Amino acid sequence: MTDRAVPTVKAILALMTVLAVLCAVPDAVPAHCLWLETPEEEVPAGERMRIDVGLNDGFEVTDVPDIALPKIKAPTVASESGETPALPSGGRNYEYLTASPVRAGSCVAWTEYEPVVLSHGEGRNLYVLTSKAVINAGGASDAFPTRPLGKAALEIVPLANPSGLKADGSLPVRVLFEGKPLPGAALLGDFRGFNPKGSLGAAKAYYCLTDGDGMAEFLPTRGGLWVLTVRHAVPNAERSEADETVHVANVTFRAGE
Repeated sequence: MTDRAVPTVKAILALMTVLAVLCAVPDAVPAHCLWLETPEEEVPAGERMRIDVGLNDGFEVTDVPDIALPKIKAPTVASESGETPALPSGGRNYEYLTASPVRAGSCVAWTEYEPVVLSHGEGRNLYVLTSKAVINAGGASDAFPTRPLGKAALEIVPLANPSGLKADGSLPVRVLFEGKPLPGAALLGDFRGFNPKGSLGAAKAYYCLTDGDGMAEFLPTRGGLWVLTVRHAVPNAERSEADETVHVANVTFRAGE
């Protein structure tokens, strides 16, 4: 083996380790598979906006299990004009509608899964799952999604609005933990349709580590709906409830073809 090949092998082993850790989370709380999206590619303005909650390993929206539904917070939608709640639509249990019509421009939908303690081997971890989606309504976009929401300890912040992102383009993002840049964080990405139906979502279409300023450059290989996910574990000093608090956050958005 040449010296040139060694870094490649190390990179592959590091990636396999990250994926193994993510996929070790029990199915009841799929840490990398809570997400938000809009069913329409083009979201109209002046109407109540529908938001769907996804909770599975296939990145395809399906009915949320009854046991998990009460643990998911109803989404809120934030924009320059303030926040509006999203309420169950009366249809499928993953469908929500904003309480009021949305204006043309950019907004960010956000939700969280109720923190839960799970056992792993001889230890116990507290899992904190949060998700947000960048949405541009009425064909308009602005800089609102490039600002931290500040609703969760761990957050992925696009540094440009993804509205202009296309396949083979690039999108700079920053990962924040408790408001500060998080260096060396593994950023994983999936696009709709990458994992075959029935798979556990173990393979990832994108992987990189954040730099010393918590930044990374996302490079989409194709257009469509994408989800970026990051995980960060923090040891609990007292360990009265759990050994670690595991934060998992993601952001969804659409890239053009």
